[in-house]
Amino acid sequence: MLKNKIKSFTLPELLVVLIITAIVVGMAFSVLRLVQKQIHTIETNFEKTSSLALFEQKLWQDFNELNVIEFNINNRSLLMKSEMDTVLYSFQEDYTLRNKDTLKIKLTVDKMFFKGKVVQNGDVDAISISGVSELPDYKIFVSKKNDLTLSMNQEDGF
Repeated sequence: MLKNKIKSFTLPELLVVLIITAIVVGMAFSVLRLVQKQIHTIETNFEKTSSLALFEQKLWQDFNELNVIEFNINNRSLLMKSEMDTVLYSFQEDYTLRNKDTLKIKLTVDKMFFKGKVVQNGDVDAISISGVSELPDYKIFVSKKNDLTLSMNQEDGF
């Protein structure tokens, strides 16, 4: 009878293959979306870590190059002065300023120290800053050695 029958898949077999393919492609896109979210999170954390590390390095450098360091609690600013340069750090709600440079990191000043004692305002020779809102358990502590210049610049001298 029918000697020239063509071998092919039936309609139900093709539908099963299409459904399985759609499921596999859907799962692949779901996994891809998860991987993209994870990569974005890693990039964000890397940027925050890099910004905080650069901030800490610059703060340490300023602390040890400039002679007079004063903290003003009213406007949350740290003023550093020497004969050659002046640097102003301002700690705002959602960002931190260094002179005119805006750092998109939220830092809060925990404690200020002068000659080993906690102070609220005025001369400072060490500072503890919290970056916990950016990265968990991130703290910065910067201090400087007081030299003779500090004593000479104070009103009462030694």
